[in-house]
Amino acid sequence: MLKTESYKKGIVLSTGLNIIVKAILLLNTVVIAWYFGTSIDTDLYFYIFSTITLIAGLVNGMDLAVVLPEGMHLREEKGEEAAIRFYNLFGFCYLLLGILIFIVLFFFAVPIYSMISSYKTPVLSDHKNLLLLSSVLPLLIILSNYFTSVLTTLKYFTAPLIANGIAQLFALGSLLIFHDKFGIVSVLIGMVAGYFLNIALLLFFMYFKLQWSPGFSAKDITQRVKKNLASVQLGNLATFAFNYGIILVLSSLPIGIYSAYNYSMQILNVPINFIVAQAAAVAGIKFNELSAKNLPAEMNRIFLQSIDILLFLIVPFCCLAYLYADVIVNFLYLRGGFTKDAAEKVVYFMRYLIFLSPCLTINTLNTRVLTAGKKVSQTFFFQLGFNISALMLIILVTRTFGEQGFIISMLAAYYFYVMVVCIFSFRWLMPFIKYPVVIKNMLLIFLYNLPFLWIFYEIFDRDQPVHIFLAISVLYYAAILIINHFIKINKAADSYFSNILGRLSLNKK
Repeated sequence: MLKTESYKKGIVLSTGLNIIVKAILLLNTVVIAWYFGTSIDTDLYFYIFSTITLIAGLVNGMDLAVVLPEGMHLREEKGEEAAIRFYNLFGFCYLLLGILIFIVLFFFAVPIYSMISSYKTPVLSDHKNLLLLSSVLPLLIILSNYFTSVLTTLKYFTAPLIANGIAQLFALGSLLIFHDKFGIVSVLIGMVAGYFLNIALLLFFMYFKLQWSPGFSAKDITQRVKKNLASVQLGNLATFAFNYGIILVLSSLPIGIYSAYNYSMQILNVPINFIVAQAAAVAGIKFNELSAKNLPAEMNRIFLQSIDILLFLIVPFCCLAYLYADVIVNFLYLRGGFTKDAAEKVVYFMRYLIFLSPCLTINTLNTRVLTAGKKVSQTFFFQLGFNISALMLIILVTRTFGEQGFIISMLAAYYFYVMVVCIFSFRWLMPFIKYPVVIKNMLLIFLYNLPFLWIFYEIFDRDQPVHIFLAISVLYYAAILIINHFIKINKAADSYFSNILGRLSLNKK
């Protein structure tokens, strides 16, 4: 695992390891629900962690869009050392920026959070330890994300995941050991310790395994790079404002609602984190190489095939989650301090927001291919217009209709973006990408799943023990794969899974 890997091997190994790492992360959330349920403590924890994650995402947004593609081009044109100096410059800048964020949050946490959130000063003062400990996380997450992304461009797909897995294990261990003594703060104790170890392991690996030199240089920061960085960050700011607006809207609702939303999102993100994110990360590197070699037809082929295969896996998950939301939520969360009322709130969010997954899948691949084609800066006005209009819609409808309005407006905004806005953006920026095919195939996959959804709803009772639910899920996927093999609704998925079965049969022989 500590060596470079081919793309095919990289996808298999990194996806498998990523499943383990994300499973530990999901287990962390399950244990939090077990010990603390839905309360002001969990609301504030999820709010702080979500805010910090958004800050880190805002900073690291430059990586995939500008820094890594430019570094890969430098490696091709000027050699390994030039790319390393370029990467090191941004690593040093991230370090300085992370230290600045830490100082500001550490000394002014209560007044800052009272100003930018709906939580009152007395509540924040009562949780000051939570605020102070979390202040170092932006620095650690920014650096960890950056080092991991750099290693991925060098085809070290699994080494970063090993380090991240250790970090998540620290967080889980701390929660199990110290939850009685430190409460929800125990999560952050383990998380901070885990990220420190994570960064140390990544630096150790880069210095000793890759012979990474410590020098940096700004001579390759051209005007074009500066322009791209500025435009990308403007777009990232628009996305940050949109996501933070959602946090503010939900955190202003009654106590426990924001925690319930976060618990539901952990389930919603299972296919995104376990499969889509890692497959897209590997595919994104391939997109960068194809773009550098000016092979647009091949980019289009891989883009369409990747989305087809991922949607063929994601849409059945949505159908099963819709049918058996109660079973899933009760199995994962309904124990300890987690009440039946809290479980019902999580089920309500999950049953409908799960249908965001296809949009998130498509958008993940869209971002990767636009980034590879260096078109991210040109998408700014599309991004800005969507984020402003969607956020206004969500705020207005949520304030009028509460949680129900939030769900309706979220689904409407995302499907409008994927099915309308992206058609025009690809037609303008990358016309060789046949994006309307994505919409057609997504609708076909939904239509293909409707008869199965109805049949399984009629045959099987929705109130099932978890082992029966798992058996039903296996049966559902087997049915759609077998029928698809004969009628070829999704040729890419049939070809992909037929190849896997063929290799398995050859290995047995």
